[in-house]
Amino acid sequence: MDLTRLPLPALLAQWARTADRVERGDVPPAEFPEDVAVRHEIAQRLRNRPTTMETREMLAEVDETFRQGTVAVEACSVGAERAAAEGWTSAREWYLWRQLKESRS
Repeated sequence: MDLTRLPLPALLAQWARTADRVERGDVPPAEFPEDVAVRHEIAQRLRNRPTTMETREMLAEVDETFRQGTVAVEACSVGAERAAAEGWTSAREWYLWRQLKESRS
């Protein structure tokens, strides 16, 4: 799916569904990278365009739900080389440094 074609409200709705599924433990590990790509697209859009406080607050709530269903890891999920090439950091692109709780066992 070409995420660049989706409007921000659709991306936010998709991210909210993903976060709920992650928190319930209902995301197959193979789908996780695609789900995280949605959050990355949202982040890129928010860096380039202003948004409302309401949208940012809603995103913070959804992000917290996602965090509850994942664990922080030391390695970027797409690889250290790509993260370095893209200039991604664990502070700014934090969602790329998370994995499903079930994957850790």
